[in-house]
Amino acid sequence: MLYRTLGFIALTLLTQATGADMKATTADGREVLLRDNGTWTLVTDQSGEESSQQAALTLEKRFDLARGCRLGLRLKNDLTAQIRTLVLRFTAYKDDNIPFETVSRGFSYIKPTVSQYQEISFRGITCDEISAVEVSAARNCHVGELTKYSASEERCLELIDISASDVLPIAKRISAD
Repeated sequence: MLYRTLGFIALTLLTQATGADMKATTADGREVLLRDNGTWTLVTDQSGEESSQQAALTLEKRFDLARGCRLGLRLKNDLTAQIRTLVLRFTAYKDDNIPFETVSRGFSYIKPTVSQYQEISFRGITCDEISAVEVSAARNCHVGELTKYSASEERCLELIDISASDVLPIAKRISAD
């Protein structure tokens, strides 16, 4: 710990001596610009939004159950912040437009560049009977500056990108707005 502190102080002094701005990454994965005047700012993209990607949700596996279907999902955190909590809702559709069952699954404590595997089960419907799976988000997401008090369902859902799957059709809920 002492060496880390001494290294940071030396780096700060060196930066101030050369008079150049420098980029650094915080412990939670956000990129900051350290200015030669001792101030700092978060790095943003051209639109003024904090630079980040989306977390990638992939449907990887399908398990046929006696009277149900279990699906294996992977969420890879490509965001610049840790996913502390992200609760997603999955709806199995039967015959293209009949929502049969909705289950929730939470992903938690996923650091940037790391993935987490979870499984969900739908009861009373076989995998062959599922025509599609729709993903929506609960208001319960805690990612970066977003908390369960400041995030909306739409904002939580914007954090993820859903990859096409050969296992079953899967997509985000399209808002009716």
